[in-house]
Amino acid sequence: MAQLEVRDLHVVFGGLRAVDGMTFDVEKGEILCLLGPNGAGKSTTLDLICGKTQPTGGSIRFQETEISQMMEFQRARLGVGRKFQVPSVYKELSVAENLSVARSMKPGIWHALTAPAVRRSKRMREILDLVGLADKTEEPAGNLSHGETQWLEIAMLIAQDSRLILMDEPTAGMTIQETARTADIFRSLSENHTLIVVEHDMSFVRTVADRIIVMNQGTLLAEGSIEEIEENEAVKTAYLGH
Repeated sequence: MAQLEVRDLHVVFGGLRAVDGMTFDVEKGEILCLLGPNGAGKSTTLDLICGKTQPTGGSIRFQETEISQMMEFQRARLGVGRKFQVPSVYKELSVAENLSVARSMKPGIWHALTAPAVRRSKRMREILDLVGLADKTEEPAGNLSHGETQWLEIAMLIAQDSRLILMDEPTAGMTIQETARTADIFRSLSENHTLIVVEHDMSFVRTVADRIIVMNQGTLLAEGSIEEIEENEAVKTAYLGH
């Protein structure tokens, strides 16, 4: 059984069906990339899965639990994490302190920052090694490069035990070197996490995607491997400008 099952998912904004009958599965450990022209409904689909937007209808099952009517924080506690286009980190706190806040099981920054055992935990070191920030532990997050800030936010989602991570244009604004490093991070993540990625950088998509779904006007236009998508005539017409 798939880790995520989406069935006939749709949402209406003022009479406009921004997402219209989306149905797809995502397997555990898979990297699924969502492609499509601007306004195709890609980011809205992520919003619907994480709970930022409530669907008008349809079903979303995560690890066999129906989550389509849950609040955003309830889905997060089940293991659904969302990374938005603009990184959301505490710039005045260190990298380690940001992870402490993310890992804390009790509300409030103060509790997180007064739990040194959490800050020095083996798990934290493993996470920072994974995203390439092990040598930045005490660096204020505000001093990080754009790419490093993106990696810190990914680390925070891992620290929250997000099993499904939704990412919206994670490589936007990155250097070529940062983009290549991000591809490596994604491949490492897929050993224990499932990723759904909205991305416009086709070279990056070719590097990381196990499968691609192309959306157009809120609907699923095509799905398959990168080779199948590039040869799909409907995709060429709607997205690649055939």
